[in-house]
Amino acid sequence: MKRKESFINDKRRVSYLSAIYNRIYRGQSVLIEGDYGVGKTRFLKLLRPKKLHAVWVESLFNIHETLASILKELNYDTIATYRRTPEYLKRVCNLSSCFLIIDEANDLDRRIWPYMKRIIDAGIPIVFAGLPKVRTFLTSEHPDILSRLKTLVLYPIVVEDFVIEFKDIEQEAIEQLYMVTKGDMRKFKEICTDCRDKARELKYPFVDLNLALEFISDLPPQ
Repeated sequence: MKRKESFINDKRRVSYLSAIYNRIYRGQSVLIEGDYGVGKTRFLKLLRPKKLHAVWVESLFNIHETLASILKELNYDTIATYRRTPEYLKRVCNLSSCFLIIDEANDLDRRIWPYMKRIIDAGIPIVFAGLPKVRTFLTSEHPDILSRLKTLVLYPIVVEDFVIEFKDIEQEAIEQLYMVTKGDMRKFKEICTDCRDKARELKYPFVDLNLALEFISDLPPQ
């Protein structure tokens, strides 16, 4: 599967892309679950199905703002007012050739979920991404919605795959950096960038273990 932007070659993520495409082409929805820093947002940006237009939805809006923003993204002339909520819900449920992406689904107002159920039941695919507490919440409060979602769990990418991407960093240095950041991809990428910048400043050809250890010693205790 070809991807225009660089992304670590992780077999689980490649298979997840195929699974999501199969779901959304059938009008079905998905929940992508993962802890902080595993790369959920970056993974979502890889979703580029040829047959469907992606509409990104802000998870912090209330319901009438959410519905209005979806329609605005598709060039509808809409004003976010509560009294038009039924009208906008009906319009969203009648959409075609698009799917919704909701990152940080753990921030959704609990009152929005019944509206999400109506949209899902209308055959508008939604790809949710959030922390494990999203599934915990749905299990407790909306098991009917959870039953409509295929749950895919993202895990931190293994060190061996990092070695492929970061060829200018010694493998031992990568292993130490990965270990000290406890698999948090965001922190890992930040400290790798810092190490590379320092290596260029010192005119080193690569980041060795000693240089990496200097950065590790400066990190606050985890």
